Amino acid sequence: MKRLIIEFTIFLLLTVSWSYADAGQGVLRWTPPTTNEDGTPLTDLSGYKVYCGKASGTYTLIKDVGNVVAYPVTGLSDGTWYCAVTAYNVAKTESAYSNEVSKVIKNVPTKATGCVWEDK
Repeated sequence: MKRLIIEFTIFLLLTVSWSYADAGQGVLRWTPPTTNEDGTPLTDLSGYKVYCGKASGTYTLIKDVGNVVAYPVTGLSDGTWYCAVTAYNVAKTESAYSNEVSKVIKNVPTKATGCVWEDK
């Protein structure tokens, strides 16, 4: 059983990011690792887990997102959210966390519509 490389964490340190979407959500993106810890080619990458929480390093939302390189994190309440990603292989051996990214969520209601003056 091969372990995913430490360089994976360093590589993700440069590439995990949020992009903005609608209020209460964001899209987390990352670049997949290509080698194992021992430097051999990574041929059994199986998927990723997204970890998010409202305190740095404390993740309460954990989602196995499968083998994708972007994931829309939705349903986030107001406040700062911190997220990191791990990779795992077919044996379910999980890498260390990527760098942690943060995003401030401010859920703002949509604007009112149909405002008109009425005569009495």
